[in-house]
Amino acid sequence: MPPPPLCRAPACVLVLAALFFARASNTCAAEEGGAEYEQWSKRLSAAAKSHDAAEEVLCVTTIGRRWSWALGSLPRRMIEQAVSDSEHARLGDSRSEMLQLLYDQRWKDRNGQEPGRWWRQLSLSLLEHGKPDQAFEVAAHITDPMTLVALQADKRYQRIAKSEFVERNVQKAAEKELTWWQAASQQAPRSLARVVGVARALIELHRYDEVLSLTNLAMQRKEAAGPGTVPYDDWQQEFPWLLNVRARGLRALERNDEAVTLLRQACEESRQDMVSHCLNLASVLAGLDRPQEALAVMPSLETASSYGHAIACLIRTMAASEVNDPETVTASLEELRTYTADSPSVLQRGLLVAGKQDEATAVLVSRLTDPALRTDALVELQDYLEPPAPARVRRWRQQLTDLRTSSEVSKLIAAYGNIGRYPLPGPTF
Repeated sequence: MPPPPLCRAPACVLVLAALFFARASNTCAAEEGGAEYEQWSKRLSAAAKSHDAAEEVLCVTTIGRRWSWALGSLPRRMIEQAVSDSEHARLGDSRSEMLQLLYDQRWKDRNGQEPGRWWRQLSLSLLEHGKPDQAFEVAAHITDPMTLVALQADKRYQRIAKSEFVERNVQKAAEKELTWWQAASQQAPRSLARVVGVARALIELHRYDEVLSLTNLAMQRKEAAGPGTVPYDDWQQEFPWLLNVRARGLRALERNDEAVTLLRQACEESRQDMVSHCLNLASVLAGLDRPQEALAVMPSLETASSYGHAIACLIRTMAASEVNDPETVTASLEELRTYTADSPSVLQRGLLVAGKQDEATAVLVSRLTDPALRTDALVELQDYLEPPAPARVRRWRQQLTDLRTSSEVSKLIAAYGNIGRYPLPGPTF
């Protein structure tokens, strides 16, 4: 699964999508549920607008029970929001029931992939409820490499990770992921999102020159198409992400100035997710020890999600640390603490950047002792094959690794998890 969104989808988009779906499915709804189905779909739209997690889960679950066909037709963003909101709200068994219904329908994202993170969480719930065979069956559908790392990192998944149906070789899984994306891209040659997916899979395998060749070919196709025509149906939406993944390849090859130029272009080209692209640019500039430039490109946060606000606080902490501005560091951390519930990992990183190792350790301890947060914390602590990075970023990475050395953290890792080395880029900094 991709990282949490940095901006909230406008509520009107979710509502309009739901209304469009309700109209498009009017005939089927009349046959299957008629007015009752329409009532529940409108309830879901209202719940999505207010991010009412319990109501979202109730609506999705009710629709899934009564009109199973609808789960595959509801707006994907609405389903994704219900799953995300319910995770933060810690809804437990009711959330697991919703995930089970989605699994029964083999729910897939818009590119046709199954959501590994969801199936991981569902498999653990099934295992804890004494249903190991069902847990193994669900986990067999997990293919993305970082989720497979999670199964190996957290001891609660030990039985699942050892199942004969679950891939244990993460390198092999990453290669299979690339093969899947390449086939998907060939099947949909007018999908730029699939090209971006191939490029991201290449990033996971550290094949950066191929990332540049692939993304360059996509841009050449656009140029050759001439004015007024595009070779991809989703060019406007996905082009900024093509620039973003190309910039990742350039950064790994230490061509940072070129990467920054592309990220600036992504901000200019973006129409739907300017917050994400501008925060990405600001974060890269901060890592390059260019704090004033980082602050200058910070976007308006009016439409930002809680996670987006947390990332903005982290970037301000980075910039203030670089110019030795302790007052701004303190203020930025104080604001960042207000987002702890949704973004404890970001707070931990901010504390490390500010040199507050003891408090960062305390945050990590709280994450490791919290069953709902433990897996993500353990995944971050693994050893990865990191690509080259600026000196400041390398220092931040080392500070994260050093967190493992405290006596309390070491004991918790030994009790709850495993540390392994994986041939993937790390998930932080």
